[in-house]
Amino acid sequence: MKHTKLLAVLAATALACGGGTATSHNNAGTGTSTLLVTGAIEASMNNGAPVTNFTVTLRDGLGNRVPAATVTISNSGLPNGSVSLVEAQAGSGRYLNSIAQFPGGDFGLSVTRNTDNVQGVVVGGIGMHTINTPAQNAVVPANQPLAVSWTTPSTAKQATISTNDFNGISTADTGSYTIAATNNPVNANQQLFVSRFNEVDIAGGLAGSRLRVTFTASVNHYVVQ
Repeated sequence: MKHTKLLAVLAATALACGGGTATSHNNAGTGTSTLLVTGAIEASMNNGAPVTNFTVTLRDGLGNRVPAATVTISNSGLPNGSVSLVEAQAGSGRYLNSIAQFPGGDFGLSVTRNTDNVQGVVVGGIGMHTINTPAQNAVVPANQPLAVSWTTPSTAKQATISTNDFNGISTADTGSYTIAATNNPVNANQQLFVSRFNEVDIAGGLAGSRLRVTFTASVNHYVVQ
């Protein structure tokens, strides 16, 4: 019994501290299946601090924009636990907001418009990662394989790696990827981008409804010679 209790405590502690697989926290939610809901939570570093942009677009079954809805994103790390999205322009069906942080918990989504709704959707949080290698201002050999590594606070569904000379590839979020020598040419001002994302298909929306969270880290300058 004591051993079982200890395991439960350790599991709860691990969950609170991050780690694990983000997709295991996903919840497709419920709804009236009358709205096409496309949600994006996109975060990156800006002048050394994280910025998160929230975007949700709504359409009905005929493809018409859905205005005047109540759209809320929740996360225990947000001020007051949630943020309300505002329609960009009246009648646009596009709802926006942004904050100067990236909370590490799971994100929930709620949408209500008259009798149409989507509720209880959760996309598991992925946390903010950092790039270990190459480092800022590093000098690396050209036309040789380049090992890229990053942290994985919680394993995301997928990661994308790209540079100014490498259009990018989607790969498992293992924390490492090697760019082939042919994709690592001479460049005196190279940049690297590593994006990690998790997403959930929304059960209570029309087919194609989803909620995605993405965090992008970058190395803004290194030399390939």
